[in-house]
Formats: sequence, structure tokens, C-alpha cells
Amino acid sequence: MHDIPVRKMEFDIPIADDFDPKWQSNNIVQSYMATGVSLYVAYLEPFLVKATRRVLSQISDPVLKENVDRFCRQEAQHYTQHEKFNAAILGKGYPGLEERFYRLKTDFDYFLKEKGDKWCVGFVEGFEALTTQLALRSLRELGKRHPKTDPRFAALFEWHMTEEIEHRTVAYDIYEDLYGDYPFRMKMCWIAQHHILQFIVDCMKIMSPADVARYDSSYNVPGITYPLLWMTMSPAILKTMTPWYTPHNYDVPDTIHGISAKLNDEAKSVT
Repeated sequence: MHDIPVRKMEFDIPIADDFDPKWQSNNIVQSYMATGVSLYVAYLEPFLVKATRRVLSQISDPVLKENVDRFCRQEAQHYTQHEKFNAAILGKGYPGLEERFYRLKTDFDYFLKEKGDKWCVGFVEGFEALTTQLALRSLRELGKRHPKTDPRFAALFEWHMTEEIEHRTVAYDIYEDLYGDYPFRMKMCWIAQHHILQFIVDCMKIMSPADVARYDSSYNVPGITYPLLWMTMSPAILKTMTPWYTPHNYDVPDTIHGISAKLNDEAKSVT
């Protein structure tokens, strides 16, 4: 089987009425962060697919070309599934969340229309450079399966994060093959990573007060959380910007290979 398998999955989709926003490990900050990621990728991943497919003809290496195609097909599956889960999130009726979500769409529409291929591919690489690290961390947390983690969201993220690790080298290889401009890549890492983290913070600030009013004070995110989030993420961000960074050097634990095999068995189809 190819190292970047394209799986078609079927998940148990939550509805707004039975979805608890504190779904991950009974931890409201972790839950809002993952929820923000789910919302973000609904518009980010169509952008990734379009940005990489429009440079596909410039790639001469047949192996990389196939990897790019598989990367795009995996990402297309991701945003299709996240859209279903996002319906439950948006269905909670958070004041201002749909407006912030729409602004995210306009960002990516603008990037594709006004920014060049190098900028867009650099954005894709900047995002992917961070998500590999987050995926490795997330799978460790999901693997513990806290009794108060919603198994529906856990299954979605386990699949998504595993595939992020499977295709971790593709965006980097596209950028290096076509451009190889380190200072520009460093700049795009900052732009892309700041973009997603700011969106997640904005979602937290919208969702937390509404959930405190709807549920109780355990849904409150203290103000100190926001600067701490940036500080906590700084080592991962800085790692992606170093001249010696490459996703080819990641050591993927055997447990993740085991998850990949399990997902192959659970998928409706695998190519």
C-alpha cells in the first residue's frame, strides 16, 4: 500500500443538541482549540488543494507528482468530513461565530485570487510544518481516550491527524522543488501559523462567554490563557523556521503506524 493512502471514512456525526463543547478530555481550552481547528480546515483545506494543484504541472518528479495528488485527495476528504461536524458547532448558535467563519473564507478567496503561486505554496508549507508537530501531540492525547472525550470527535481527529503525519513531507517537497527560498519560507511559516492561531483565539473568545451563559463557569477561558497559548506554541513555531528544519527527519512512533493500519481496516475504501 502507498505511504499516503486515500481513505474514504464514515463517521457518526453529532448534531447540535447532543454536542457538548467541552468534548475533549473535559478540558475546555483543549476542546475549543480542536473545535477551532475543525472550523479552520473547512476553508483552509480547499485552499491547500487549489494552491498545490495549480502548480502540479510545474513538478517534473513523477514520485512527487503522485504524492501531491494523494495529498490533495486526502485533504479533500478531510474538509468534507469536517464540514459535517462543523454543522453541529455552528448549530449551537454562537453570536458572531458565523461572521468570523465567513471572514476566514474571504481570506482564502483573497489569497488564491491576489497572491502568487510561491506565496500560496509557502502558506501551505507553513501550515503543514506546524500541523505535523500538533498531530503527533494530538494523537498522544487522543490515544489516552479520556472517559469524557466525545468518541465521535476523537475518531475524526484520530483519522485526520494520522493522515497529516502520512503526508507531512509533501508541501515541504513542493516548496523545495519549485522555490527553495529559505528566508521566504520562514516568513510564510509565520504568516500561516499566525493566521490559524489567531482564528482559534478568536473562536475561543466568541464561544466561551456564550457557553458560560448556556452551561456554567467551567466553560470560562481565563484571559491569561491567550498569551499562554502563544507562549506554549512558540517552540513548535520556531522549530519550523530554522534553516535545518525538514519533515523528513521526524521519527514516527510505531503506535501511529498501528493507527494507520487500523484506519485502513475501518475505511469504506482505501486507494
